[in-house]
Parts: sequence; structure tokens; C-alpha cells
Amino acid sequence: MFTVTEIVKDGILEVQSSSKGTANKFYQIICSNGNVMQEGKITGFTQRTCLYVGNFKKGKYTFKLDETESKDFIVQ
Repeated sequence: MFTVTEIVKDGILEVQSSSKGTANKFYQIICSNGNVMQEGKITGFTQRTCLYVGNFKKGKYTFKLDETESKDFIVQ
């Protein structure tokens, strides 16, 4: 289970994980049109990480973690 910043105003998306046992997770950030805008891997036993999304246009995006969980956020 994880949470993300729901409204991003400063270009930084914060992702917090509630589980401590995750070593490697793949993520994707998808725009409202379904295009993958950013993807990568979060490594280590990380409970919190920040991703730069300052180059994204204003709008609604989806953060998807390991193809199983997804959360929406808005860039303003």
C-alpha cells in the first residue's frame, strides 16, 4: 500500500510506502491520454521517495506501482 501527493504544486511528487519489506518496485507515471510519461525503479527498503515532475504539463496523472496499485494525482 502506498500514498502519493494528490496535488503537486512545486514539481515534486512524494511517494510514501506503508510496507517495509519492498526492495525493488517498478513504477510508471501515465498521463490522462494513457501515455507513459516517466518510468523507473525504486530500489532499496525505501518508505518515502520524491520524484521530479516539474516538466509535466498541468493536468491529471496516474502513478502506477508494480502493475498492481495505482493512484491519481494532479499537477498544478
